[in-house]
Amino acid sequence: MLHPGPVRQSLGEDAPMMWGFHFQVHRDGEMLGIKTCFVGRVSVQTSQPDALNGGMQDLAPVLYDLAQVKVVEQLEEGDTGDEIIFS
Repeated sequence: MLHPGPVRQSLGEDAPMMWGFHFQVHRDGEMLGIKTCFVGRVSVQTSQPDALNGGMQDLAPVLYDLAQVKVVEQLEEGDTGDEIIFS
């Protein structure tokens, strides 16, 4: 089971180019590892461009979905430990 953490974005005057958060990986109530995920603006723009116009309530589900695809790939390969993932 994956438990997402809060989304963080870079602060500045320009639009954020990347967002970061983590997924805690749990199995049978035990935490196996943390997947630290970074999702770029281009990935969001390619997948769901309208999410960039809304608030975090619109953006966060898209970020989580994009990263979750990569995390699940790693888990299917048997890698449950800590890892940094870019999307």
